[in-house]
Amino acid sequence: MKGGLWRTITVAVLTVVALGLLGAGVYPPVSKAIASANEADTRDEILQAARQVGLNLMSMDHRTIEKDTQRVLSGSTGTFKDQYAAQTKTFIDEITKNQATSQAQVLGSGVTDYDEDSAEVIVAVSAVVTSPAVPNGAPRNMRFLIEMSKVDGKWLASKFGVIQ
Repeated sequence: MKGGLWRTITVAVLTVVALGLLGAGVYPPVSKAIASANEADTRDEILQAARQVGLNLMSMDHRTIEKDTQRVLSGSTGTFKDQYAAQTKTFIDEITKNQATSQAQVLGSGVTDYDEDSAEVIVAVSAVVTSPAVPNGAPRNMRFLIEMSKVDGKWLASKFGVIQ
């Protein structure tokens, strides 16, 4: 009985020590891996939202222009949303008058800076704009600098600029 008790205590102590050593050696790398995965997920969310903003800005059709401009507005906030909303009627009138259509694709994008609730992203977009005056289409390549803000868990464009 006496030997069995010491054996149990020894096994318990060694188990606690082993778990402590294991935790000290394994936990920090596991914690860093989890943090890295969370950062990658955040960057992916930011990129996906910014790429969609770029596509929405460059994908317009005179037949669906009301919905097209609404897509841009629903992906924006703050200064950018206010400026875009103020120009929407003029924009709709121009696109409709010219019977223009633009099909776009994102060529590339990258997050230049971010924190938990804001980010800066560069998005390169290529589009072909067609109209009765230009039936074969005119290519348009644009690079945008988009500031994103996290609002109610969703990344939205808050500032927008064209990179020359």
